[in-house]
Amino acid sequence: MGTLNDYISWRGDLTFEQAPLNEVDSLIFSLISYLDLKGIVPGTHDGTTVPIRAAANAFFARNPDPKKISIGAIIPKDIIKIFRALKDCRRYRAVNMRAHVNVIDLSRETQFSATTFFPTSDTMLVAYRGTDDTLVGWKEDFNMSFMQTVPAQAAAVSYLEEAASVFSGKTIHIAGHSKGGNLSVYAATRCSKPIKKKLETVWSHDGPGFVEGFLNDPDYIKTKHLIKSFVPQSSLIGMLMEHDENYHVVKSRQTGLWQHDGVSWEVMGASFVHLRKVTNECRRRDKTVNEWIRTMTPEQREQFVDALYQLLSANNATTLTDLLSIKNYKWLKKTSELDPHVYKTIQKTLAVLLDLNTKNIISDIFPKK
Repeated sequence: MGTLNDYISWRGDLTFEQAPLNEVDSLIFSLISYLDLKGIVPGTHDGTTVPIRAAANAFFARNPDPKKISIGAIIPKDIIKIFRALKDCRRYRAVNMRAHVNVIDLSRETQFSATTFFPTSDTMLVAYRGTDDTLVGWKEDFNMSFMQTVPAQAAAVSYLEEAASVFSGKTIHIAGHSKGGNLSVYAATRCSKPIKKKLETVWSHDGPGFVEGFLNDPDYIKTKHLIKSFVPQSSLIGMLMEHDENYHVVKSRQTGLWQHDGVSWEVMGASFVHLRKVTNECRRRDKTVNEWIRTMTPEQREQFVDALYQLLSANNATTLTDLLSIKNYKWLKKTSELDPHVYKTIQKTLAVLLDLNTKNIISDIFPKK
């Protein structure tokens, strides 16, 4: 089976007028949104756009050595190769881009980024970036476990509303990978009725779920027929919290947590390689983590998340790259310096997780008759 690069080569001679936007295209645009295009793609929703070819040429002129391009400790470098391939591809090179925004706000614990693509003059796709390298981005992800709305979700709605207000075309799509998938679903659910009338598809690529009650919200129920959620066979991120069971399982070339890397997803024709179901390990892990979350009140979740963030940022780290570059993981030694209450919160909460995991492993080995 092929990869995203194979798809670009195979599908590259067909424009979006000849072959409409599909699930693989939506993942490609979602992954491109991880790149730093500030100063290259206009940052506003006015009429100014730049085609992918010009944006890619400017990006590689600014970053002549691909090995030195920093996009984060866990974001796949292959995204850079994909971007290079797009600029010379007939299907993508003329796709216009605009409104590339990137907001990092430590005080509000916010990480939000989005880019708008125009595959055709009548088609707009809003792509939300997933969690980047910043620790505050991960903190906001964890905040989703106890907050009804995190700042990035509110920003996603505002961004979509503004993008749609200056779009005179017929069709709007929304897409995102990881946290970006969550933002896509949230924005589609909360946007105004005029926008929903133009919405055709909402793609969530291994995006985490929501707090209790969201799936029963009338606005979500009215929107869910537009949502297409994809998870790899051993998904972790996409199975977190409350999520709709109507998801599509795709085959990844990676194992375990690394299957979250969208570049590893296999492609056949104009779609992913679909599987019948997730692995048994995935189901056990999903059950364990979500049971763990449900054992805590929202207040306890908040205390745990705050305590964990305090630990990870104890050595003045602001990114995962910082965290992983500290020799001998000195931040781990900071546990002895934490406030006793904070340390106890982390210890007790993780102990519950380990206990639940052990019970579920035993249950898998010795199922009840």
